[in-house]
Amino acid sequence: MWKSHFVLIAFLFGVFVSVSGAETLNYPVSQIPDSLKTDAYSVVRYESTHFEYYDQHNGLQKVIRVVTILDEKGKDEADFFEGTGQFWELKKFSGEVYDANGKLVKKIRNSDLITSSFSQEVASDEIKNIYSYSQPNYPYTIKYEYEIKFKNGIVMFPVFAPVHNYNQSLQNAEYFLQIPKGVEYNVFTRNFAKEAVKTSKDGSDVCRWESVGFKAIDEEPVMAGIDSFVPLMMIKPCEFAYDKFIGSLNSWSDVGKFEWSLLKDRDVLPDQFVEKLKGMVSGLASDKEKVKKIFEFLQKSTRYVSIQLGVGGWQPIAASSVYQTGFGDCKGLSNYLRAMLKAVGIESYFTIIYSGDKKQFMKEFATPAQFNHAILTVPFKTDTIPLECTSQYTPFGYVHDNIAGHNALLVTPEGGKLYKLPQYADTLSYTHKCLQVSVDKNGMMKANVQCGYEMHEFREMLDFEKNMNNDERVKDIKSDFHLPNMTISDISCVEKRDALPRMTVKYKLNSETYAAKSGTRMFCPVNPLKNSMKLFSKRSRKYPFVFENGGLEYDTIQIALPEGVRIESCPSNVSLKKPFGSFYSAIQQHDGKLMIIQKINIKRGTYPANMNNEMKDFILAINNAFSAQIVLKTD
Repeated sequence: MWKSHFVLIAFLFGVFVSVSGAETLNYPVSQIPDSLKTDAYSVVRYESTHFEYYDQHNGLQKVIRVVTILDEKGKDEADFFEGTGQFWELKKFSGEVYDANGKLVKKIRNSDLITSSFSQEVASDEIKNIYSYSQPNYPYTIKYEYEIKFKNGIVMFPVFAPVHNYNQSLQNAEYFLQIPKGVEYNVFTRNFAKEAVKTSKDGSDVCRWESVGFKAIDEEPVMAGIDSFVPLMMIKPCEFAYDKFIGSLNSWSDVGKFEWSLLKDRDVLPDQFVEKLKGMVSGLASDKEKVKKIFEFLQKSTRYVSIQLGVGGWQPIAASSVYQTGFGDCKGLSNYLRAMLKAVGIESYFTIIYSGDKKQFMKEFATPAQFNHAILTVPFKTDTIPLECTSQYTPFGYVHDNIAGHNALLVTPEGGKLYKLPQYADTLSYTHKCLQVSVDKNGMMKANVQCGYEMHEFREMLDFEKNMNNDERVKDIKSDFHLPNMTISDISCVEKRDALPRMTVKYKLNSETYAAKSGTRMFCPVNPLKNSMKLFSKRSRKYPFVFENGGLEYDTIQIALPEGVRIESCPSNVSLKKPFGSFYSAIQQHDGKLMIIQKINIKRGTYPANMNNEMKDFILAINNAFSAQIVLKTD
């Protein structure tokens, strides 16, 4: 009875001790249930996080993480990465590597860590501690054990997120929070139970949460982010300290009050500059014109750099410093614009937001940790305009796709106010490519091409216009076609810079092999552009389709045929309408010319997995229409 009970405990924690006692075997791969190997490149065998909260300024996190790497696709999950900065410090570190049978093959010591202060930020006080391990023999298991000291303030307790990626399963993980009695905190959980097992120790409350047997999520095309599926827990103190600041996280209003305290006395500008700003907007009729004038001045006179020094990771540098140096990070530039607008009597709100792929916003869990970016929001009588202060090219009034539709927090003296940025209609963000093509009897073509890129597609083309030389532009254009022996010339770019921006790109294209000849026939592609959509390879689908952004691709191709060449056959027209989008392809003939029109419209939204076959048929029909050929006959 004792022996069977011991084996059960060993199985639950993935540890097996040999009967002879001669050798301890740790985490043998044989003890991973088959269900956790399905679709998995790696398996988290065990993760334990123990966080002891001493007070508002100090705490200690102890971590054990054990991961089995099943094959080469999971090798990155063997790496260790932790930072050291003003608010946290790596105190202890060790590791071990085991083979498939659980035999120890390597010990990892603190001296094996690589420390680096290299950062993409121009100024950062974080030191990165890195250990990378790999071997050619799979599977193997790696164990890390380390401690992190929290110091100088705690806004969030360590996050519990044991599954880091797609195709990673979890055998067992647990989280312990040890906290003095009477200290209030709030918990947010996703994909596992919120209730904890509670005990007491040395005058403190000890709470334990557990997640067991999470199966790997096999990534599928256009699905929700991994954070939607994996176990997640976030814990925050209701009252906190951060460097010399104190605050409360009981509500979004409280978060805003803390953020406002970080802005105090940081909007002061030199008197002579204030007078210059007033002169700059003198004579302008409306506040919106004044804001546009000063915003464009900001773009011309400053540049973005990332600064993550201590509390400066959240607090903007003073507006006077940005004025003197001409640079700042997102916080500093947004605050600088706020100060300039204040100087001419216009109210605006420093605004924190998440920039990037849209994530699930936890409205019931007020914390600045949900945001990673700052912008400025200006209210007018009829509308409100968010301004991206880090870009020298973003047009006034345009809300780019990394923040459009995202939740944000307006920082006011009275506290924080949640605000959702506008989301544009799908059809406003589109690409229209127009080709005027002439073809001769040998299949050679000449074309004048004009491409219009609207809204979010405009932003994608800024790099093409601003940063590429001519050779790079030619290479980029050629990648859009499936034509050999192409030459590109006379490239030009024209911007329409307003709240609905557009980039127009024009060029000339020649190709010696536009149409393939066979006897008296020529086979001409309906569309020489690489518009084919990726076809999903799986027969079945587990997860809903999620299109974060919709859009329209619209191609117009006019082909002038040479004398003595007639049209023998053309593909049939296609018109498809689905809940998730539509496709239209039509070929018209008139006076020896062909007019080809093709449109793909994808609608933003979430669509059930049982639409998989319908989605595949839709994509297949589009690809067939793109790759179809027109047959021409020489008389």
